[in-house]
Amino acid sequence: MKSTPSTASRAFRNVFALLLSLLAAASSAQSRKETNGGAAFAFELEKECSRFFSLSVEEEVRLISNSTGFDRSVTAIGADCALADKRLKIGAHYAFIYLYNNDYLYEPRHRIYLNVLYRETVAPFTLSWRGRLQSTFRDENRGSYRVNPRHVLKNRIQAEYSIWGSPWKPFLSCELSNDLNDPESNTPTRIRYQAGASWRLNRTDHLDFFIRFDRHTSGKDPNAILLGVEYKIKL
Repeated sequence: MKSTPSTASRAFRNVFALLLSLLAAASSAQSRKETNGGAAFAFELEKECSRFFSLSVEEEVRLISNSTGFDRSVTAIGADCALADKRLKIGAHYAFIYLYNNDYLYEPRHRIYLNVLYRETVAPFTLSWRGRLQSTFRDENRGSYRVNPRHVLKNRIQAEYSIWGSPWKPFLSCELSNDLNDPESNTPTRIRYQAGASWRLNRTDHLDFFIRFDRHTSGKDPNAILLGVEYKIKL
């Protein structure tokens, strides 16, 4: 049966409500495990080179331990190709990561990842899915690891709501990370819930505010709640 805007809109509302309930469940679950607080600050610049091709650069700094300790910085560059009237986007990216690892040492890491993003919009809702296959190369002189590089598959679903006549656009997302080459167990290792709002400053600039909850399934890694802000420019 052919989908109509009203039925699609109801479906998007259901997804939006589901993500909200997942975020609430995550908040209640944090009391059963150690949870660290922190903050994230990011800047992203995207340049459209043509109708279907774009380049991007991003910088992010994360603080942890109630925002008093350095956790990591991430510098990423990438290229994306848009298809199917820009509903589908495929991209390749590289990131240099400098972090404070579990062995209490500062460690450089290199990460490459491939993204596939699909987006559908039925006003005022936009629903998107992003799949990411990433490989992270870690410094064996700065830490002890069972596998190196580490291969991870991530799946994220996100719902956005456009408020008519308003520069604000609230959003909710849920992302599942799954190890691919761990010799002990290739099971989900982290569930990330995020809620926030994007504020359109002008035609090219946006400012995103969000709260992020990372629920780690392994016993050694504590959960984390981050308050974040990201400035985005799209040229």
